[in-house]
Amino acid sequence: MGKACLVTGKSSELLVEVARRTAASERRTLVARSGALETVGVADDVTVVSWNRRSALSARSVVLHAQNLYGRLDEAVIVFSPVRESVPFHESSIVSIENRTDAEVKGYLFMMREILALFQKQRSGTLLLAVLEPEGELQSPLEAISYGGFVSGAEAMQRYYANEALEVRLCSSRSNDAAGYAGHIVEVLEAPRARRARLVWRRYQARGRIFSRER
Repeated sequence: MGKACLVTGKSSELLVEVARRTAASERRTLVARSGALETVGVADDVTVVSWNRRSALSARSVVLHAQNLYGRLDEAVIVFSPVRESVPFHESSIVSIENRTDAEVKGYLFMMREILALFQKQRSGTLLLAVLEPEGELQSPLEAISYGGFVSGAEAMQRYYANEALEVRLCSSRSNDAAGYAGHIVEVLEAPRARRARLVWRRYQARGRIFSRER
């Protein structure tokens, strides 16, 4: 029986491609999507549930659902891509700032916490955090805080859990090649654990050049 894998993030083409690739690699895949998700081409045995990124209870419910569905959770992939801001920052409403912070900062922290708590309880598990980096465009302060917070948090988590039984892996890309990046994510998911703990972003580039950025 294949590994049980949770794939989650904001609904996007990349999220669909990751779910398609994990299912094709014979993983039992649960997709927790935030927003409407077009699942054409995804295997029929992939289970899709809703995730309210603003709710801590929703994150807990998703992880409990995975546990009840598969008996355990072996892997989790969280896909992060910041939303473009449509209005100048000085015109942003207080409500929009609160909503964005809840969804793109707190929401992902809630989900990571629930996944890592389960992996600690199991004494095993791989959490892969995949970032789609903004291209060379001017970021609004809200976009920068969302993106920078996720990246910094991902790096901190890899360091924090470096000597634990679970493992945190990091992927990044600036490419719009969703299928190629999704394939890269699954390759990183399947790679053997490194002997020496170190901070590594495994970066994907669409021209077939894949490399790691190490610090």
